Amino acid sequence: MSPRRRRGDQTVPLVQRLDALDRAVEVLEDVAPTGEVQAAREIIDRIDRRRALSAEHTVIGLFGATGSGKSSLVNALVGTEVSKAAVRRPTTSRPVAAVLGEVGSDELLDWLGVPDRHHLDGSGTALEKAGQEPARKRRLRAADPEVPPGLVLLDLPDLDSVQVDNRAVAARMTGLVDVIVWVTDPQKYADAVLHREFVQPFASHDAVTVFVLNQIDRVRPGEREAVVASLEGIARADGLTSAPVLAASATTGEGLEELRTHLLDIARTRDAAASRQRADVASAAERLREAADPAGLRERVDDGTVDTLTEDLAAAARVEPVAKAVGASYRYRASGRVGWPPLRWLRRFRADPLRRLNIGQERDEEGLERTSLPEPDAGTRARASGGVRAFADAASEGGTDPWRSAVRRAARSHEEALPDALDQAVAEADLRGRATSWWWPVFDVLQWLALLTWVVGLGWLALNAALVFFGIPPLPLPMIEELWIPIPLPTALIVLGVAAGILLGIAGAALAAMTGAWHRRRARRVLTVRVRDVADDLVVDPVQEQLDLAASAASDLALAAGESR
Repeated sequence: MSPRRRRGDQTVPLVQRLDALDRAVEVLEDVAPTGEVQAAREIIDRIDRRRALSAEHTVIGLFGATGSGKSSLVNALVGTEVSKAAVRRPTTSRPVAAVLGEVGSDELLDWLGVPDRHHLDGSGTALEKAGQEPARKRRLRAADPEVPPGLVLLDLPDLDSVQVDNRAVAARMTGLVDVIVWVTDPQKYADAVLHREFVQPFASHDAVTVFVLNQIDRVRPGEREAVVASLEGIARADGLTSAPVLAASATTGEGLEELRTHLLDIARTRDAAASRQRADVASAAERLREAADPAGLRERVDDGTVDTLTEDLAAAARVEPVAKAVGASYRYRASGRVGWPPLRWLRRFRADPLRRLNIGQERDEEGLERTSLPEPDAGTRARASGGVRAFADAASEGGTDPWRSAVRRAARSHEEALPDALDQAVAEADLRGRATSWWWPVFDVLQWLALLTWVVGLGWLALNAALVFFGIPPLPLPMIEELWIPIPLPTALIVLGVAAGILLGIAGAALAAMTGAWHRRRARRVLTVRVRDVADDLVVDPVQEQLDLAASAASDLALAAGESR
């Protein structure tokens, strides 16, 4: 993680930051890497536990590499030997505590896992602790009679100890203490491992971090300022822009008073624990943002992408074939009312195109309407699947990979239910509209009049033929003289009736085709709306919910980091 971090607004209450981080963790649980989520949860739990313990004590931990002189520095600060310092490495194998302030410290030290405790009072008299093991009880004197009660100074194992357990203890303590004191020496102050693995992860902890260049007496007087400036430059490069860099010598006492005063000032404010906790929350928020930054996602799903998704799902729902069937069904039904009556019987050999698809005609065992639409072919299914994927990609454009994956999962969360839902949308749609059209009865009456006309003419001629056959005088046949050739009236009635019927049939078919096209367009609109409703319920809404969660997480992470929104 980059050591460069934005500084949070310290006026944001810690409780609000914790709540915001907790909400963000809940949202990011399935988005951010498991390790980062777990680390954030551990920070929340740790802070809750620390807040439940003594608020009167400030825990200051001294961390450093082998040979940096942590134990000697602790002894020099308290004015007596509380931690054994020797040439043998590693010297400190477990934490050693110098405690000023009896009340409330035991539970705190139990939580820290520090059994080796040395209790002091401000006047120099050792505090007798009932039940403490004799080997761990010593009569010690505090160096400063004005030391405030509630100060816990920890000498910790070496960060680079050859003993794995010692390194683990030191690493664990970096997350528990209220104030981190990085102790180094002129030989190792620029050690890359120390800064990369331990200092940089706490780059946001300026307010509770102190650098101590111990053993300054080993540097020539004329070179000391340059060495301290070099360490300060490294600290600033690590991201600690305001953490003090002090020089000291546990052997000669040089710089001890300045260091002691600085630590006492921190302890007197009794704000170190809260400052550390604010920094921990901000650091966790930053790590989560780096792992799965939700800020790049758009806030709303674009209508254009929804339209494209609807088109792709409409293809899978067979909207166009159904719309065609609706138009054909109208023409089919119209032909039964406006077609030439002698040919209407031919309709019996063809089924209603809409009924052939069982639209609204068949229910399954659960009472749901079903269609007999053919299964979408591979190309259509691929288009639907690709449409969902393209919609998710468009909706998550600008987001980080974890969030884009989360949006894709949301878009496909109801993928198995999508085919049935689309089928239901088609099956339950009101596609027929009105059962008839106003012009059907008009054409129907005209067709029957035309039929009656030519039947009368044909019957007239047939009756005269029968009368002639039986030797009976036939009925008179009026002639129509106005035409270019005289035509008997019955013949004219036959021609007129047949011609009128055919013309009415052609006109009715044309009008039915135009009206059927309108019904086809209407059906397409109705089905598209229903498909869009399915898309909204099963694809768009889950994606929008994910985008809302991303916006909420971004806001909560900003709040946890102490940033003003």
